[in-house]
Amino acid sequence: MSLRSPRRALWLGLLLAGGACGGGGAHPDYTTEELEAAKTRLRDYVRLRTFEAGLPFGEEWVARVPDDTELRALYARQLAGWGLFRELHAQADRILSEDEDDPWGLYVRALAYLAEREYSAASEPSLGAWEASPRPEFLATHIESIRGRGAAHLLTVLVALDSATLAAPEILAIRAEIASQAQYELGDPTWADSSLASYAELRDRWPDHIDGYLRPAENLFRANRAEEALPLIDQAVSLSPGSVDARSLQWRFLAGSNLLSADERRPAVEASIAEFLDAAPETVRGLYAMAEAYRRLGDGVKAAELETRVVERAPHSLRATLISQNEYQEAGDTMVRLYREEGRDSPAFRAQLEVVRDAVDRYLARPIYADRYRASAYTILFEALNSMDPVPAEPLAEAVRGFATYERAHPVNAFGIGAAAMVDHTPYAREAAEIARSGLQTVVDAVAMDRHLFRTEGEFEEQLRFQLSQVYDAMGWGYFKAGRIEDGRHVLERALALEGRNREARYHIGQVYEHFADESEKSGDAEAAVEWLDRAEDSYIAGLGSTRVGENPSQAAIEALYERRNGSRTGIEDYLATLDERDQIRRRERILESRVEAVGTYEPFRLPRLDGSLVDSADLEGRIGVLHFWGTWCGPCIVEMPEYQKFDLRYRDDPDVRVVSISNDASREVVEEYLARNGFDFQVLMDDGYVQRAGIGGWPTTWFVDRDGYVQFVKVGNTSKLDEEFSWRVEAIREAADGH
Repeated sequence: MSLRSPRRALWLGLLLAGGACGGGGAHPDYTTEELEAAKTRLRDYVRLRTFEAGLPFGEEWVARVPDDTELRALYARQLAGWGLFRELHAQADRILSEDEDDPWGLYVRALAYLAEREYSAASEPSLGAWEASPRPEFLATHIESIRGRGAAHLLTVLVALDSATLAAPEILAIRAEIASQAQYELGDPTWADSSLASYAELRDRWPDHIDGYLRPAENLFRANRAEEALPLIDQAVSLSPGSVDARSLQWRFLAGSNLLSADERRPAVEASIAEFLDAAPETVRGLYAMAEAYRRLGDGVKAAELETRVVERAPHSLRATLISQNEYQEAGDTMVRLYREEGRDSPAFRAQLEVVRDAVDRYLARPIYADRYRASAYTILFEALNSMDPVPAEPLAEAVRGFATYERAHPVNAFGIGAAAMVDHTPYAREAAEIARSGLQTVVDAVAMDRHLFRTEGEFEEQLRFQLSQVYDAMGWGYFKAGRIEDGRHVLERALALEGRNREARYHIGQVYEHFADESEKSGDAEAAVEWLDRAEDSYIAGLGSTRVGENPSQAAIEALYERRNGSRTGIEDYLATLDERDQIRRRERILESRVEAVGTYEPFRLPRLDGSLVDSADLEGRIGVLHFWGTWCGPCIVEMPEYQKFDLRYRDDPDVRVVSISNDASREVVEEYLARNGFDFQVLMDDGYVQRAGIGGWPTTWFVDRDGYVQFVKVGNTSKLDEEFSWRVEAIREAADGH
């Protein structure tokens, strides 16, 4: 079945270029040698990632030779370089309409799905192409489609290949990427060296293939290993001065690297842009990349000028859509910043919610390249509407409907959080419950796609149960509010069976139990009413044990229940203090039980402070160390920073404890500005690739190290009670060392 219809403009172009069908006898306006030369040239555009020149050249030749499927696929590869999945699907339709098993058509279909980030959908056609014609590009495409199965599985795929296939440039590049993936998934930083070695082999065997320079440079730059990345970037640009991919990485490097001073960055970027303009034709992709470079330099005016040219030139294009996203995304970023800095009740934050709403409305009214680009707009719109006071019911309901329709990256947010908010703030509780129910399989599929990211099957199962618990909670709450009381109760209890620490489900089931208490009181069954209220109280108390950041609904519920049962608030402070003490005992027990079973040492480091002076991990010897990995780009990290500042102050003068903060940010200026803006003065070390070597995969991550250098506790993720809980771990290590 055809998935997309070819664009009318393309077909019209083919007819005009090729003349009318039938009649026969017309001689082609090219020779066989010229056709083969054209194919070679299209492969060269891929090798050098010069898709800006490759796209019009491919269009010209496809118009001249419309029935050569290999040529059409090579043209499609230029489209893939642009990320144009709609046009890729059209090319796949064109080839497969003649032969549904044509390997070139299957290859193009797989490219379309990969560009669309529909990796599982790309698996079957890419495998079909490889089985029909074992070409390296077909195999590389198939391996890319199954990256979600994990590095361990991918390594077994590589082992089965013959030496000739393994030496192909496409396979050498994918081998290197799998090794890079393995360092995180397998918890072994040495795979990073294996990745770099594979790229070195690619350069040795194929010195004119840009991926041997560009891909490792990007990995090194991302790992904050700027000095190692720089020569590779320069070689990539020298090899292919007209490549947007190479220039974009160079511009990112020049604009954000600590190797250049702030005054040197703009002249360096603009010199590179001038060289690029001399080497490449002007395209919307190139203009878009230049606009991004100016935004990184902080010149929004110049960036906007370039973006206007893109939109005027191609208003329905992918780049025009990405540009249109900037307005609401920037508004959303400001919303988040104001919430963190001033709180949800500040006038500035409240005003920004309307700014976000208007920006999203304008975006959704414009031409959008594909529906998948609606997802983030509905996400940000939902967050803004759900933060308003009062929450506007109809707009929120419409936002949740859009959220659930388009969100696929993190569907639990739509089918769990979004559906629950729809229950709370709109008259559509039953619809919200059905939205949640409809998303159960989508959530399962999304978690399964990330299965390779979990170190153990137990971790995968825990995450799956957690996300399903959120969806069942929204479904059960919706059924309850819609009057399906028993259904609501059973579904909420299922949510808690999946994850007993789900604080929203604890609150919701408590509300259900209070409803049953009301019904028992109305029927005169006082004993049953007391039992139901006891169950509600127990559920709220369990909900109070959550240390997730944000308002805990069980707090107000337990206070209201106390007043209901006692007729006043007299004595409530003592009651709550007792609950707090119980909560502390439970949390402390859980934390001490989380001590690492198979303790080991950590990768040594020598990292610079913000002033450039170096700190050596050897300085921690004989002391308890706390190594906290974070970044200003990490939302969960930022939320807990006030608590981290308190914790740092607690141990700053303790000679037995050393607290070390390691930032993964690309530049010191970003960290310095963040610390100054928030009044923080804890010591920060800058990552130089250590995070990658140490195998840090989640943010924030904190190691608690004993005096002998063994990691005794690991905390991944944030907590609302960081100071208290971190200090428990430190003191537990101290007590164990002192023999208490």
